[in-house]
Amino acid sequence: MKTKKINKKYTLFRPKILSRHSSHKMLRTLLDFNPFRSVVRLGSETIPKRNEERIQINTPQAVRNSASKLLMKECFTRAGVKTAEWWQTAGDTFRNMNTHHVNTTQNLPYPIVAKSLYGSRGRGNYKLDNQVALEAWMYNKTLSGYIFEKFIPYSREYRLHVTKDGCFYTCRKLLRNDAPEGTWQRHDDVCVWILEENPSFKKPNNWNTIVQDCVTALNSLDLDIGAFDVMVQGSCKGLERDDPKWIICESCSAPSFGTITQEKYIKEINKLLTEKYNNK
Repeated sequence: MKTKKINKKYTLFRPKILSRHSSHKMLRTLLDFNPFRSVVRLGSETIPKRNEERIQINTPQAVRNSASKLLMKECFTRAGVKTAEWWQTAGDTFRNMNTHHVNTTQNLPYPIVAKSLYGSRGRGNYKLDNQVALEAWMYNKTLSGYIFEKFIPYSREYRLHVTKDGCFYTCRKLLRNDAPEGTWQRHDDVCVWILEENPSFKKPNNWNTIVQDCVTALNSLDLDIGAFDVMVQGSCKGLERDDPKWIICESCSAPSFGTITQEKYIKEINKLLTEKYNNK
């Protein structure tokens, strides 16, 4: 005797998490159930196959804007975000995308950094100290796959995790004592991550202004939630500056999660989903 199949009706749904990052797996079981379908994209541009209306956190285009350094810089420039002066190549010339002036390899403000459009965690970035280094590096390369930035040697770097409401979590990237001499990028192999309550965090005096610039950057990319790496001037003659300069270097819609980061994102994603549902 055949058993009749019963189609279950679900009234509560966990968000669909679209991410390939291993540290994001636990979100699939820890986020709140909701009376609506939703999708949360962390670095993924995938569109679910089933044609269902879903509340979205980070649209495919927003993730695309964040992932491509070219789109990211274009969004930042249009929105007036503080970011390093940058160039695109046109043949053998470099067009300044802030001023639209044209440079040759002779009159670029060295050092500059070549950045692969889809590099991550420092991969695909090259610091070029002079014309000879640039022209040697350029040989036989497809330059349309890169943007070029002025190298700005600010001594402090912070990662700010942001929604439209501001920064909900932050760390400072501090170079380890055993980092190789001349290290100019801060990534996991050469850094320790300092929490805000640590005295070595040294929060800049204009922190609130920096946070607001990160919110502007988030909105320019059309992200709902994301992380930003920010370089900030250090102290001057042992004294903290009243208004240190800063630049937003990178955006990331799929940051790696430690325990604290995961807890913070769970809280913020639940909040964002509820707000979006209530504002429909």
